Amino acid sequence: MPRSRPIHGVAVGILLLDAGFERVPGDIGHAATWPFPVQYAVVRGATGARVTGPGAGGTLDLFVQAATELAAHGVDGIVTSCGFLAVLQRELAARCPVPIATSSLLQIPMVQALLPPDRKVGVLTPMAQALTPAHFLGVGVADVPPVEGLPPGSAFVRDLMENRPRIDPAQHERELVAAARRLVDRHPEVGAIVSECANFPVHSAAIEAEVGLPVFDACTLVSWFQAGLRPRAFRDRGPATSRAF
Repeated sequence: MPRSRPIHGVAVGILLLDAGFERVPGDIGHAATWPFPVQYAVVRGATGARVTGPGAGGTLDLFVQAATELAAHGVDGIVTSCGFLAVLQRELAARCPVPIATSSLLQIPMVQALLPPDRKVGVLTPMAQALTPAHFLGVGVADVPPVEGLPPGSAFVRDLMENRPRIDPAQHERELVAAARRLVDRHPEVGAIVSECANFPVHSAAIEAEVGLPVFDACTLVSWFQAGLRPRAFRDRGPATSRAF
């Protein structure tokens, strides 16, 4: 049903954390990442340190308000910029006026269905100790999959948590590739990877090249989501004809 909206032509809205670190193409918060337009909004007060705490740090109402305002601008679906918000998926879906995808972890059941019975989805995250069964339950995953995080003091975590205006993508890539290698070495049953962090897609190609497994991330989630919100239109070109040679 048509609805009144001040902004047109944008299907996907993205709720960003209240952060200030440098974002590069491939990051969910860099507009050049997307081959389609997106509408951004910052959730003030929802910092990285806060949302990675238990229950996303009590930020549910902040995200409900921000999602409501973003939907009123005219977007048809909303995603967030932190995979740890999986813990709020059910509550936000119940209170958001348009469909909402909080986390790339939503892809785990679908990716698992692609694999043989003896293979599992593995998860990469910056902070393994903060990723709890509640996060997986929030996206309908009852059993905690193999998880690998970054070591304490990693440049990636430091740069993002300290909101550094300049980051070192090459160092981040080395850390993530090493984490992916640890994941598959420790869990040889892993047959595909889902990256929890919405800043990881920058390095998905390097991870795939290192371990030789499919990598699903925030970009694959948002691209799938947008394809459903704006289905591709196929024009009828009439009956096929054959040519005689």
